[in-house]
Amino acid sequence: MDLLLVLLLLSLLWRATISQNTEYGINVQNTVTVQEGLCVSIPCSFYYPQRYKNNKEVHVYWYYTNFWKSYLAATNDPQKSVHTWAKDRFLLTGDPQMDNCSLHVERAQKNDHGSYSIQVKKKNMDQDCTNTISIRVADLTQKPKVYIPKILVSGHQVNLSCTVPGACLGTRITFLWTGTALSSHRFDSQDLTSSQLLFAPQPQDHGTSLTCRVTFKNPSVTTETTAQLRIFYPPQNMKITSWVNGTGPVFPGNTSSLVVLEGESLTLICYTNSKPPATMSWTYGHQILNSTKALDPGVLGLELSKLRNEDSGEYTCQARNSLGHQNYSVRLCVQTVMQKPEVHIPEILESGHQVTLICLVPGACREGKHFTYLWTGTALSSQDSALLNTSELLFTPQSQDHGTNITCHVTFPKARVSTERTVQLRVTYPPQNLTISVSWANQTGPELLENASSLHVLEGESLTLICATESHPPATLMWIYGNQVLKSSEALDPGILHLELSKLGPKDRGEYTCQALHPLGSQHHSLRLCVQTCACCLISEENGSWPLIFTLIRGVLMGVSFLLTYGLTWLYYTC
Repeated sequence: MDLLLVLLLLSLLWRATISQNTEYGINVQNTVTVQEGLCVSIPCSFYYPQRYKNNKEVHVYWYYTNFWKSYLAATNDPQKSVHTWAKDRFLLTGDPQMDNCSLHVERAQKNDHGSYSIQVKKKNMDQDCTNTISIRVADLTQKPKVYIPKILVSGHQVNLSCTVPGACLGTRITFLWTGTALSSHRFDSQDLTSSQLLFAPQPQDHGTSLTCRVTFKNPSVTTETTAQLRIFYPPQNMKITSWVNGTGPVFPGNTSSLVVLEGESLTLICYTNSKPPATMSWTYGHQILNSTKALDPGVLGLELSKLRNEDSGEYTCQARNSLGHQNYSVRLCVQTVMQKPEVHIPEILESGHQVTLICLVPGACREGKHFTYLWTGTALSSQDSALLNTSELLFTPQSQDHGTNITCHVTFPKARVSTERTVQLRVTYPPQNLTISVSWANQTGPELLENASSLHVLEGESLTLICATESHPPATLMWIYGNQVLKSSEALDPGILHLELSKLGPKDRGEYTCQALHPLGSQHHSLRLCVQTCACCLISEENGSWPLIFTLIRGVLMGVSFLLTYGLTWLYYTC
């Protein structure tokens, strides 16, 4: 074994000696390493005796050699053809006329790995220049270089770039950008397969990752680089929570208002997001109540104890950094005495016309949806109960609602206190239910008459006609005979008007009308009075004899018809 080692060392020393002494040779490094898919340039030069300098015809050959066979990988000899595996990838970049045999390898493949021999032939030169080199093809570990500006400001477009060091010019490479920041259409460049991307960062992209994935066409290898986004943005997503008496939290509503009872304690906590961290402060009017500390960015609390009515007002949380500012306000109302609610009803309620009834919370706490309301009353019995839970009630009064009561119930936060107020409805409506009744001197009660009915009395009798109606305000009633107003109503007796007719005679015959006049409308009711001169002289009344005559004629005709029918039937059965 030692003998073999000695022989090997002697052989190497002999080769080095020959190489140093000979006039023919090639200068090239012994080993070159390239990653799969990338390119590599191999410097190479050769030398020979000076006497051959004038001979310009020179050819360079690069061979891939193994134990079994050699393959021509590159040459400048037009008479030789390179192997298809190396065609267009192994390129002689050096000028042999200038004693340069440099080689450029593109898109290195695994099967490029091996030993290569270099041979330089010059016309009429008695000896060739030769040497060997080992090319090693390693796995692709080269990562893309992703360039992202150091400062990314929310909403400002920037160009992101991705490159692959060591990649050959003209190499078919596919770039693919991925990341949660690209999941929506917030970026302007729709082409995610290029090496540059026009990108508009947003605050929610801060801390997320962006990946550039590179895929080589031939050989098919992939590598990628992931970078984390650091985005600067002004204060945003500000919100305020509140704790009352150490219990909660109670979130102010969309109207940003909050109601507490007098004597309670309240803690307001303001939150915001920003980069760089914002300076925060609580203000009441122009007074600064509290400001942030450097150790607790993005959160600021404000404690208010034993609140009084004068503590009501607007409390504002402000956050500010170099990129902008944001404010959020809470209107605080300290409720004091539990007074009855205020109910506002229009002065004129007209029957059938819709109006709005308003129920207001007592004191200053009228903003926000912090109270529950409930309207009750006989006038609301037909309405949907779900429509009665509001501070503003749409209501259509009717005549029968006049004089009834309506109540607004108010329940304060957490149902701790309730109060109510009742008001009476005064509805304006035109005359309705107009009636005429007659009262006889010898009868105890009046007799109701239908409209346009006829009343027969004997000459010399006395009676009282009574006209009655309902309206608000009271209508003016009048008794009219022909074109003559016999009597009109007085303020002391609204809705009823009596007309006394004594010792009636033929001159009193005719139509008597009761008319009700009102700003919202009118109504009338009539009757025909027939005065008979004797008890058996029905035909003497004007237009009163014709119905009796027609009745008698119809009776005679019916009797004749019956006798004729009976006689014919008797003849038929007897014959």
